[in-house]
Parts: sequence; structure tokens; C-alpha cells
Amino acid sequence: SAPIRLFIFHDRIELMSPGQLPNHLTTEQIRYGLSNMRNPVLASHASHILPYRGLGTGIPRVYQSYADIEFTNDCEGHQFKVVIKRP
Repeated sequence: SAPIRLFIFHDRIELMSPGQLPNHLTTEQIRYGLSNMRNPVLASHASHILPYRGLGTGIPRVYQSYADIEFTNDCEGHQFKVVIKRP
């Protein structure tokens, strides 16, 4: 139950999420749109309540718009990290 952490530096933005990618997903797989819901009940409710209909497409869409992003699935540290390089 650790919080998601966001760090803003002059040359990059880092996002650290507790836990790792579920069900043996790799960072390469999520880049290309493979997803596995961590909480299907929550996703089901969100898909009925929220106007957005692209569940599972966020990371590929961001990567297509801005490719200077690094994803790290730290299994030993139990965290998923995203680093966005700033121009």
C-alpha cells in the first residue's frame, strides 16, 4: 500500500509505482500494447463510469507521441519506474 511517487528534476521526470508489472509482463510488451489489468473489478467499473474507452492503450499512445521514455520493471525493488527525459 505504498504511494505512487513523482519526482521532477531539471532534466527528467520520474514516476515510481509500488509493485512490479503483473503476470510476467515485460516493459517491451507494454510498449506495444500488451496489458494485464491488476484490478479487473475496478477497471470494469471505470469503463462504465468514465468517458474514456481505451483501457490498456495509454502507454503505447504516450510512447508514440514521445519516445524518450524509459520503463524499468524492478522485480528486486518491487517497483515499476518510468523516466521521462525533458527536452
